[in-house]
Amino acid sequence: MRIGSQLTFCSPDKILHRTAVEQDENYIITGFFSLDNEPVEPANTLFFDGIVSSGLVSLKQTIPEEINPTVFNEYQYLDVSENIPLFNIRLNGKPLILDFGTNSPDKFNSLLPDLYRLLSGLSIFDIIAACSYNPSVISGYTACLSEGFKTGLILWENTDLVHKKLTETTKIRELSRFTTTGKTKLY
Repeated sequence: MRIGSQLTFCSPDKILHRTAVEQDENYIITGFFSLDNEPVEPANTLFFDGIVSSGLVSLKQTIPEEINPTVFNEYQYLDVSENIPLFNIRLNGKPLILDFGTNSPDKFNSLLPDLYRLLSGLSIFDIIAACSYNPSVISGYTACLSEGFKTGLILWENTDLVHKKLTETTKIRELSRFTTTGKTKLY
C-alpha cells in the first residue's frame, strides 16, 4: 500500500514534500517515493490532502516503568488529557510533549478545538513532534519515520500548509493502526 500526501513528517529535521510512503502487509515502511520523480503512480496509491506522520503516543499509556523520571527534565511535558492549560503554549527551549492521555485520535480530535487558541502560536511540525516524535524518543521507541519502521500512520487534515499552522478545523485520521495484540488494522 502507498499513501501519498503534500507533506510527510519523518522527524523535526526531516519533512518530505509530495511523497508517497509505502508499507507492506505487516505495516513496515518499505520505502518513500517522490511524487514529482515518478512518471506514473501505482493504482493502489491513496492520495490525501494534509500531513502524514506516525501515530500519536501518550506517555500516560505507553511509558515504560524503567524510565528514569529525571529524563522529563529535558522536556516540556504538558498533560492536556484532563486539564486544559490557561496559558498559550510556547516553546521554552526544551522539546515539547503534549500528552492527550490516549493514543486514540477520537479524544485528540475532541480536545483540539479547546486547545486550538493555545496552540496557534506553534508550527504544525512542533505540534506533530509533541504528539508523536518526542514521546516516542522518551519511551525508547523508534521515533523517525524511516524504512524498516513498523508503525500506524495518521493524517493531519485541514491544516494550513502554506503557513504550517493548525486551523480551527484541523483533525487527525488514522490511516493504519496497531492494536494492543500486535495485529494491525487499516482504516
